[in-house]
Amino acid sequence: MKKAAAILTVGAFLVLGNPTWAASLPISFPVEEMKELNARAWGVLELDGQRAYRSALKGQDAWVRIPAWWGEGLRPPKGARYVIEVTFKDVAVAPIIAESFGALGSYLGRSELHRFGGENDGQWKVAQVPVSWDMLILPKGTVSAELAFRAAADTPISRILVRKAKLPEDQARYEAESRAWVAKAQASKAAAAKQASPDETPEIPEAYKGKALVPYVRAYYDRICPNSAPRKAEVGATIHIRMARNEFEPGTFAVYAQEDLDGVDFTVSDLSGPAGKLACEVRRHTAEFALEPKDKALVWVPQRLWPAFPARVKKGRSAWFWITIRTLGEASKPGKYRGKVTIAAGAHSAELPIQVEVLPITLLTMDEAGLRMGGCVTGLATAAEMATMREHNHNMVNLWFAGVQPEMKKEGDRIALDFHYLDDWMKLAKENGQGAIVWFLGGNPNGFPMTLSMERDLYALACGSREEFFQKAGSQESRGKVLPEVRPHYAQWLKDVASHAREKDWPELIFTPFDEPAKWSYPEPRADKNYKYAIGCGPWIRDHFKDACALIHEAVPGSKVYISMHRNFHRKVHGTDGRVGEIFIPDCDVICTNAIDEDNELGDKVRRAGKTFWQYSGNRSRRYGFGFYFAAWDSRGSLCWAYNWGRRFDITEGSNWEYAWCSPFETILTPDYEELREAWDDRRYVETAKAVAKAAGKDIGGPLAQIRSETLATQGTVGRDLVNDFWEEGRQANKMDQWRDLLAKKIIELTRK
Repeated sequence: MKKAAAILTVGAFLVLGNPTWAASLPISFPVEEMKELNARAWGVLELDGQRAYRSALKGQDAWVRIPAWWGEGLRPPKGARYVIEVTFKDVAVAPIIAESFGALGSYLGRSELHRFGGENDGQWKVAQVPVSWDMLILPKGTVSAELAFRAAADTPISRILVRKAKLPEDQARYEAESRAWVAKAQASKAAAAKQASPDETPEIPEAYKGKALVPYVRAYYDRICPNSAPRKAEVGATIHIRMARNEFEPGTFAVYAQEDLDGVDFTVSDLSGPAGKLACEVRRHTAEFALEPKDKALVWVPQRLWPAFPARVKKGRSAWFWITIRTLGEASKPGKYRGKVTIAAGAHSAELPIQVEVLPITLLTMDEAGLRMGGCVTGLATAAEMATMREHNHNMVNLWFAGVQPEMKKEGDRIALDFHYLDDWMKLAKENGQGAIVWFLGGNPNGFPMTLSMERDLYALACGSREEFFQKAGSQESRGKVLPEVRPHYAQWLKDVASHAREKDWPELIFTPFDEPAKWSYPEPRADKNYKYAIGCGPWIRDHFKDACALIHEAVPGSKVYISMHRNFHRKVHGTDGRVGEIFIPDCDVICTNAIDEDNELGDKVRRAGKTFWQYSGNRSRRYGFGFYFAAWDSRGSLCWAYNWGRRFDITEGSNWEYAWCSPFETILTPDYEELREAWDDRRYVETAKAVAKAAGKDIGGPLAQIRSETLATQGTVGRDLVNDFWEEGRQANKMDQWRDLLAKKIIELTRK
């Protein structure tokens, strides 16, 4: 019998300094010894037999603080992972939500770690809640870690135990439990759900007609859904991957089941060629099919790509699997490499050949190419997520004041700022490749003046209430400018933030007064009904934005001001000639649009004014939009709405804009995220081709013009609404492979000795 590990029990309220037992895990914290907790959210100490417990009260924010078991430091050691074992009585019909304080959530709050229980069987159980070093930070002024529980019923909790995470078993369990609670939450909706695309009829070759497991190959951008089925030429085909020496590149395949299959999994052999074994990293993922809203219905989609797990595939249905190869620079020798993918499900198995061609090309990085890309975050991303962002060609994060701001309090006549948590995060951001921050100081002008986030908060601190601000800022005489009471605090906030950022070597800060000011041209009323005091859009939006831009430039000269230009032309309203967007070019340094179709000359106008031209789109935009389409207009950066603006895993309700989810282990990817990376790889090929041509003194204007012409000719019919579906799509996905191959040939030709 395996000897049980000794468990150190600590009276949590007795530990006043950093504990000397930091390495002595596991450590147990009995509930009767926990004194630092949110008393209003916890029941009194009770007994169930000999077991002492407190109940996390229904619907409450039941937080508790326990001594920092890792010893010194605001956070645990980099890379550390733990499991919080929670002994609880399962009396709720929905899973309990466990959170940790890492100053990452909205307004530097807590983040969700896991969900557990929800069987309502009255049994005492032990939940395994993982937490990583970057999801924990000491609340200011304490030497404790903060955990919290939110339950659908009063839930007895008797003990919290902290131990080191064991890999891979703790990760596999967490991910399986996460998929399980999502499936349970969506079970009642599944019967009425639809397929995302029409059913496909299987074409099974003779050699596979009697086999339970039929493997078939499609390009990653041809998405597999549960009702997908193989075509003859795809069955048993080779997975082809072609890539540069410093690139990630996916290859995907599917399994069609001719009888119910359990535990469908796969392995990838070594890849060998004339240069020997390919030096590379191989990542394996399995797609989770889940429900999401589409056209007022719920549809089945390949929503998340989890680290490979054994899939269950029903007869007549398909599962989808991803292989991502990462080349390792000079260590990855050019040439063709071959191997095999072995697929197994119990007694059933099959093989697929795989070929990886490494080209004699080293691509420019995003930074080397002078490009920026970032997603909008509702709180702060973890260090692990930002490392994943860097791998996906993201080198920028877009913050929103309504959710991310330094702590603020009034001291005399000024507002003092506290950067305690932001200093820590900005350091992690820069360490993980994030070189710039676009900071939205306000939100959607449809909610004006309630969405003047920074102005309303400064007024509330310095002058009065938010409601008073809304009434003043929305008044006829004041709506077109920053209130005089707010102006000095607005300017001082900018000066203090910019000065501190320089001192602490933060990423570059780029400010914008609020989002999409070209909505000023919308005819009245266009107020967002979710905002009680909203007056809607009108010329005051234009004037207020311009006034705020001037204030920013005056307060922090040298800092860039950004605009999301949602429109350039609009129907003639408010006495304009229809040019409602470009009027902001003199006010801003970075002009970013999702409306290039309204004015193909906009980029040239911006550049002639000596400004920087970017483009933005939504997270449903795929490879075409952020890649060759935006390259056609030579925009130098992009924003995506949005990175993580939505619910945790189950997104069947509400408005959800996200293409990744954080995890205590690996960032949970999506097909959208993979295509975003590929889009910017396309752009890296474009920029690399330009650079090598310049170095060689050669002109490649002809091939680039050909690609641009074909790119624009390939544009699909969606992406013209600019509100509900503001993304661009190409009609022929495989054309992008052809354009990339053309660029690769040019790069090789120009760099050949």
